[in-house]
This record gives sequence, structure tokens and C-alpha cells, in this order.
Amino acid sequence: MKKINISNLLTEEERQHIIRSNFDKKWLDIWIEYPAIFASSKVLRDFIIDIANFFHFKWTWKSRLTLIADELNNNWIEYWSVETDINKMYIKVFIINDEIELTLEVEDSWNWKETKTAKEMILKRNTKKLKWFNKNNWIRWRWLFMIIEKLVDELYFKDSEKGWLIVWIRKKIEIEV
Repeated sequence: MKKINISNLLTEEERQHIIRSNFDKKWLDIWIEYPAIFASSKVLRDFIIDIANFFHFKWTWKSRLTLIADELNNNWIEYWSVETDINKMYIKVFIINDEIELTLEVEDSWNWKETKTAKEMILKRNTKKLKWFNKNNWIRWRWLFMIIEKLVDELYFKDSEKGWLIVWIRKKIEIEV
């Protein structure tokens, strides 16, 4: 797995080179480290779009994946990090026949006063699902659990070895023919 530090904007050519050079027949593994500032969102969105183009994702999934990556990243920056942190997003893509299995994982820095453990996040998600999702499905608003629960196959929380929170999603996507 290749770790890439993106403290500044990368050109499309640089991003595509990173993707091509880290792709091994049916597998792509990239660990991106970036400053915990909202300007990093553009770099991550661009990476996701380039990956989606590289693997020929259907158009709808290109936009949905950028939304998911934005939600993961923006929540991380807003609620789980401070500006001096280096955030991490792990992108893994695996080709299985005519499907792609995509995993996006983010890891916090444990610098927020209300940081939660995986167990606390699972409880919070389950409580919200019971109390809110079924009653207010029509309300349109951006919220991590609502967006991700509706778009991905799996949303998972775990604690890192350092005790930090890791959130990841997994989605199988058909390749556009």
C-alpha cells in the first residue's frame, strides 16, 4: 500500500499517475494523508472522480461516491480533528468479474473533546435509525448516517490500535460497459 501525502493540490496528471502506478491488475490500494482543512475536500473529490473514471464506474456512482467521500471527510474535519492534524483516507478497489468492490476508510486523530468509540458510534447510529429514519425519510438534509446508510452496502466503525475511531464504507459497483 502506497502512502501519499497531499498537503497541496495535485494536477490531474499527478493523480492519474498515482492511480496507475498503484494499480496491480485487479487491485488498487492508496492511503492518502492530508491536512485537516476543508480545502482538502477538493483533492479527495478529484481523486475519487479519477478513480471512478479509471475503473469505468457508471455516472451515477461517480457523483454518489464523491458525496460519500465528502461526507466522511467533512465530518472528520468538522467533528473529529483540529487544524494541525493530518487526516487519513484509505481507498481500496478490487475488481471481481464485472463488479468493483470499493472501500473508503477514514481514521480520526482523537483530538476532539467529544470523540466517540466505535461502540458509542454504533449505538448512536442504531438509536437514530430507530427514532428518526423511519419517521423522517422524506426530509432532505445531509447527515452522515442517512446518506451513507442509503447508498452503501456496509458502514462500519472500529477502534484503531491507538484507540482512535475508524469509519469505513464498502460498496459494490457495476462497471460501465
